[in-house]
Amino acid sequence: MSITRRIVIAATFGSLIAGPVLAAPALAADAAKPPAVYQEYVLGNPKAKVTVIEYASLTCPHCAHFQEEEYPKLKAAYIDTNKIKYIYRDFPLDGLATGAALLARCAPNGRGITMVDLMFKNQNEWARAEQPLVPLKNYAKLSGMDEADVDSCLKNQPMLKEIQNVQEKAVTLYKVQGTPTFFVNEELVEGVDFDTLKMAIDKAMK
Repeated sequence: MSITRRIVIAATFGSLIAGPVLAAPALAADAAKPPAVYQEYVLGNPKAKVTVIEYASLTCPHCAHFQEEEYPKLKAAYIDTNKIKYIYRDFPLDGLATGAALLARCAPNGRGITMVDLMFKNQNEWARAEQPLVPLKNYAKLSGMDEADVDSCLKNQPMLKEIQNVQEKAVTLYKVQGTPTFFVNEELVEGVDFDTLKMAIDKAMK
């Protein structure tokens, strides 16, 4: 599917808003509102010598596998120890992934990347659901968003446009074609496992 086709599908995601919303467990009172503008997900040391960028789609099974099996090792070895700057970027492969990414980007108090992790862990639950928006809305509520916040987020065209812009740039400048795709200091990494990333990171640190 071409990126133009994917963006057309993504733009129509709002039409999926229908059906009842299941109750989500309540969070503590949270005065912060969802961000109105796009914010980059940056983990680790923002001034690190080595930057690792991941392009992923929330409906991508390989991305979910990486998040569950490989990312914890990368996080423990390099992110939690502030050895690298880690950036997660959306590269949605379909309209559903775009809508999910949009909701995560709207999460308040920097909880977007936590919501991304939650979506990957529960990918089979929502990505294959007849009404995927039901569990997605619940995840958004768990992050601190209320019904009005969720509806507003799904209509946030500037945020959607920025997600699309990031994807277009990835295709145009970095020739990203699929997910997950990783770069270490703008060098493409041929592999999606911890050991391969470790080799590339250690080489860049020398």
